[in-house]
Amino acid sequence: MTGIQRDGDVIELRLAAEERPILASLAASLAEMLEPSGRTGDSDPLAKLVGLSVDPVDKPDDPALRRLLPDAYADADGAAEFRRLTDGELRAEKVANLRRILDGATAAHGLVRIEPGEVDGWLAGLNDIRLVIGERLEMTEEREHLEHLDADDPRLPLLAAYDWLAGIQEWILEILLGD
Repeated sequence: MTGIQRDGDVIELRLAAEERPILASLAASLAEMLEPSGRTGDSDPLAKLVGLSVDPVDKPDDPALRRLLPDAYADADGAAEFRRLTDGELRAEKVANLRRILDGATAAHGLVRIEPGEVDGWLAGLNDIRLVIGERLEMTEEREHLEHLDADDPRLPLLAAYDWLAGIQEWILEILLGD
Protein backbone atom coordinates (compact mmCIF):
# COMPACT_ATOMS: atom_id res chain seq x y z
CA MET A 1 0.00 0.00 0.00
CA THR A 2 1.42 3.31 -0.97
CA GLY A 3 -0.74 5.57 1.16
CA ILE A 4 -3.89 6.34 3.04
CA GLN A 5 -5.41 9.70 3.81
CA ARG A 6 -8.67 11.49 4.39
CA ASP A 7 -10.45 13.69 1.91
CA GLY A 8 -13.24 15.15 4.02
CA ASP A 9 -15.35 12.20 5.15
CA VAL A 10 -13.89 9.89 2.52
CA ILE A 11 -10.92 7.62 3.15
CA GLU A 12 -8.54 7.43 0.21
CA LEU A 13 -6.51 4.27 0.02
CA ARG A 14 -3.85 4.04 -2.66
CA LEU A 15 -2.91 0.51 -3.65
CA ALA A 16 0.29 -0.31 -5.51
CA ALA A 17 -0.06 -1.92 -8.93
CA GLU A 18 1.12 -5.31 -7.64
CA GLU A 19 -1.32 -5.20 -4.70
CA ARG A 20 -4.50 -4.62 -6.68
CA PRO A 21 -4.76 -8.04 -8.38
CA ILE A 22 -3.95 -9.79 -5.10
CA LEU A 23 -6.70 -7.99 -3.21
CA ALA A 24 -9.11 -8.46 -6.12
CA SER A 25 -8.36 -12.18 -6.30
CA LEU A 26 -8.76 -12.71 -2.55
CA ALA A 27 -12.08 -10.84 -2.47
CA ALA A 28 -13.43 -12.55 -5.59
CA SER A 29 -12.42 -16.02 -4.41
CA LEU A 30 -14.09 -15.61 -1.05
CA ALA A 31 -17.22 -14.08 -2.62
CA GLU A 32 -17.43 -17.14 -4.87
CA MET A 33 -17.04 -19.47 -1.87
CA LEU A 34 -19.84 -17.66 -0.05
CA GLU A 35 -22.33 -17.69 -2.93
CA PRO A 36 -25.13 -19.96 -1.81
CA SER A 37 -25.08 -23.30 -3.54
CA GLY A 38 -28.07 -23.98 -5.76
CA ARG A 39 -30.88 -24.47 -3.30
CA THR A 40 -33.99 -26.19 -4.45
CA GLY A 41 -37.44 -25.95 -2.99
CA ASP A 42 -37.31 -22.25 -2.06
CA SER A 43 -40.63 -21.61 -3.75
CA ASP A 44 -42.06 -19.26 -1.11
CA PRO A 45 -41.83 -15.76 -2.67
CA LEU A 46 -41.76 -14.05 0.73
CA ALA A 47 -38.95 -16.32 1.90
CA LYS A 48 -36.98 -15.51 -1.24
CA LEU A 49 -37.62 -11.79 -0.80
CA VAL A 50 -36.24 -11.68 2.75
CA GLY A 51 -33.48 -14.24 2.18
CA LEU A 52 -34.99 -17.11 4.15
CA SER A 53 -34.85 -20.71 3.14
CA VAL A 54 -37.86 -22.94 3.58
CA ASP A 55 -35.51 -25.90 3.32
CA PRO A 56 -32.92 -26.80 5.94
CA VAL A 57 -29.51 -25.20 5.37
CA ASP A 58 -26.58 -27.48 6.07
CA LYS A 59 -23.55 -26.39 8.00
CA PRO A 60 -20.70 -25.73 5.55
CA ASP A 61 -18.28 -28.61 5.04
CA ASP A 62 -15.33 -26.24 4.57
CA PRO A 63 -13.77 -25.27 7.94
CA ALA A 64 -13.03 -21.78 6.62
CA LEU A 65 -16.68 -21.22 5.77
CA ARG A 66 -17.70 -22.64 9.15
CA ARG A 67 -15.44 -19.97 10.66
CA LEU A 68 -17.40 -17.28 8.80
CA LEU A 69 -20.80 -18.92 9.26
CA PRO A 70 -20.61 -20.61 12.68
CA ASP A 71 -23.44 -22.26 14.54
CA ALA A 72 -25.26 -19.72 16.67
CA TYR A 73 -26.35 -22.30 19.24
CA ALA A 74 -24.79 -25.37 20.80
CA ASP A 75 -28.15 -27.12 20.40
CA ALA A 76 -28.19 -28.75 16.95
CA ASP A 77 -31.89 -28.05 16.31
CA GLY A 78 -31.59 -24.42 17.38
CA ALA A 79 -28.45 -23.97 15.31
CA ALA A 80 -30.14 -25.50 12.24
CA GLU A 81 -33.21 -23.28 12.58
CA PHE A 82 -31.09 -20.14 13.07
CA ARG A 83 -29.01 -21.07 10.04
CA ARG A 84 -32.17 -21.59 7.97
CA LEU A 85 -33.44 -18.15 8.97
CA THR A 86 -30.20 -16.18 8.57
CA ASP A 87 -27.80 -17.97 6.23
CA GLY A 88 -28.97 -16.35 2.99
CA GLU A 89 -28.92 -12.80 4.35
CA LEU A 90 -25.57 -13.26 6.09
CA ARG A 91 -23.97 -14.66 2.96
CA ALA A 92 -25.44 -11.84 0.85
CA GLU A 93 -24.06 -9.20 3.22
CA LYS A 94 -20.61 -10.77 3.23
CA VAL A 95 -20.60 -11.06 -0.57
CA ALA A 96 -21.67 -7.40 -0.89
CA ASN A 97 -18.77 -6.36 1.35
CA LEU A 98 -16.35 -8.40 -0.73
CA ARG A 99 -17.69 -6.94 -3.97
CA ARG A 100 -17.03 -3.45 -2.58
CA ILE A 101 -13.44 -4.49 -1.94
CA LEU A 102 -13.21 -6.03 -5.41
CA ASP A 103 -14.53 -2.82 -6.95
CA GLY A 104 -11.97 -0.83 -4.97
CA ALA A 105 -9.13 -3.13 -5.93
CA THR A 106 -9.92 -2.57 -9.59
CA ALA A 107 -10.31 1.22 -9.24
CA ALA A 108 -8.48 3.43 -11.70
CA HIS A 109 -4.86 4.06 -10.79
CA GLY A 110 -5.26 2.15 -7.53
CA LEU A 111 -7.01 5.03 -5.77
CA VAL A 112 -9.80 3.59 -3.64
CA ARG A 113 -12.29 6.06 -2.24
CA ILE A 114 -14.10 4.56 0.73
CA GLU A 115 -17.24 6.53 1.51
CA PRO A 116 -18.37 6.80 5.15
CA GLY A 117 -21.19 4.31 4.61
CA GLU A 118 -18.77 1.76 3.13
CA VAL A 119 -16.11 1.71 5.84
CA ASP A 120 -17.77 -0.92 8.03
CA GLY A 121 -18.28 -3.17 5.00
CA TRP A 122 -14.64 -2.77 3.99
CA LEU A 123 -13.43 -3.64 7.49
CA ALA A 124 -15.79 -6.61 7.73
CA GLY A 125 -14.79 -7.90 4.28
CA LEU A 126 -11.07 -7.58 5.03
CA ASN A 127 -11.65 -9.38 8.31
CA ASP A 128 -13.53 -12.20 6.58
CA ILE A 129 -10.66 -12.68 4.14
CA ARG A 130 -8.21 -12.77 7.06
CA LEU A 131 -10.36 -15.31 8.93
CA VAL A 132 -10.33 -17.64 5.92
CA ILE A 133 -6.58 -17.25 5.45
CA GLY A 134 -6.06 -17.83 9.18
CA GLU A 135 -8.13 -21.00 9.00
CA ARG A 136 -6.14 -22.24 5.99
CA LEU A 137 -2.91 -21.55 7.91
CA GLU A 138 -4.31 -23.27 11.02
CA MET A 139 -3.50 -20.04 12.83
CA THR A 140 -4.12 -19.69 16.53
CA GLU A 141 -3.27 -16.91 18.93
CA GLU A 142 0.16 -18.51 19.07
CA ARG A 143 1.79 -17.90 15.68
CA GLU A 144 5.20 -19.40 16.42
CA HIS A 145 4.67 -22.26 13.96
CA LEU A 146 4.35 -19.64 11.20
CA GLU A 147 7.00 -17.09 12.16
CA HIS A 148 10.05 -18.89 10.79
CA LEU A 149 8.86 -20.45 7.57
CA ASP A 150 11.38 -21.43 4.92
CA ALA A 151 11.46 -19.23 1.84
CA ASP A 152 9.97 -22.06 -0.26
CA ASP A 153 7.15 -22.87 2.19
CA PRO A 154 3.83 -22.62 0.29
CA ARG A 155 2.19 -20.98 3.32
CA LEU A 156 4.48 -17.96 3.16
CA PRO A 157 2.41 -15.97 0.61
CA LEU A 158 -0.75 -16.59 2.63
CA LEU A 159 0.95 -15.40 5.81
CA ALA A 160 2.20 -12.30 4.00
CA ALA A 161 -1.33 -11.60 2.70
CA TYR A 162 -2.76 -12.11 6.19
CA ASP A 163 -0.36 -9.58 7.68
CA TRP A 164 -0.79 -7.13 4.78
CA LEU A 165 -4.58 -7.19 5.19
CA ALA A 166 -4.15 -6.61 8.92
CA GLY A 167 -2.07 -3.56 8.06
CA ILE A 168 -4.78 -2.17 5.78
CA GLN A 169 -7.36 -2.67 8.52
CA GLU A 170 -5.10 -0.97 11.04
CA TRP A 171 -4.48 2.03 8.76
CA ILE A 172 -8.20 2.45 8.10
CA LEU A 173 -8.94 2.31 11.82
CA GLU A 174 -6.16 4.79 12.61
CA ILE A 175 -7.63 7.23 10.07
CA LEU A 176 -11.09 6.78 11.62
CA LEU A 177 -9.87 7.16 15.19
CA GLY A 178 -7.66 10.10 14.31
CA ASP A 179 -10.71 12.37 14.23
